[in-house]
Order: sequence, then C-alpha cells, then structure tokens
Amino acid sequence: MRWVVREYGVTLAGPHPATLIDPIPIEVLRREIGATIRDWGRQILDHPADYANRFYQGFIVLSYCRMLHDLMLGRTGSKRAGADWAKATLDAAWSPLIDRAWGGRPDPATSVRSPADPADFQSTLEFVRFIIAESERYAD
Repeated sequence: MRWVVREYGVTLAGPHPATLIDPIPIEVLRREIGATIRDWGRQILDHPADYANRFYQGFIVLSYCRMLHDLMLGRTGSKRAGADWAKATLDAAWSPLIDRAWGGRPDPATSVRSPADPADFQSTLEFVRFIIAESERYAD
C-alpha cells in the first residue's frame, strides 16, 4: 500500500505523497508480495471452506494473477493487467478459469452468498498451489 500511495498518490491538500514516504526498494516490494502469496495461500489451502463462495473463488484467482505479475515486474498493477499477463504467460490451461473469474466480478453482494462452483473451486486451490510454487521458483 505504501508503494501505491508513494508512486500513484494524488495530493488533495499538503505535500505530495512521495515527499512523505521513503522510496521502497523493488527487493522489499517483491519480498512482501512473495510473503503474501505464501501466507494467504497457506490460509486458503488450510481452511478452504472459508473461501468456498463465488466471490472469493474469483477474487482469489484474480489476486493471485496480479500478485505473480507484480512479483515478476517489481511493481504493482491492476487485476486486469495481472489476468491478461497470466493468460499470455502461464499455461493456457489456466485461461478458462481466469476468464470465468473475471466474468464473475459483477454483483459481489450476491456472489459472496452463493457457493462456488465445486470444479472451479478445486481448480482455484490448484491455481493457488501453482502460483505459490512459481513464486518460490522465482525467489530462488
């Protein structure tokens, strides 16, 4: 969050955010992204029932696309950019899952109360495992 505020913050009053926040080295940003990929992934995989609704299923897929994209680029980007990058970079077998996740974004108030499609949810858990492994491979 500090990186986004520093790099893209809009001054409403007072000094520009870049004067208030020290630069964040790419290595620090990447380390934080990698930790989030692992730590949140462990939570999801250890307690999948907590995330087994349509909202979280799509949110997880798009967030993991974004995090791996950001880890590789060394800067933060949007979920759309992450999804497009993942579809162009990762195994094409993931593309339908990513497309369904993107298509499921409207109406989060309803989707959070609707169960996830069981097959998509299992694929989502596999996707989390895959992204964790990719992030660890990148860190090595």
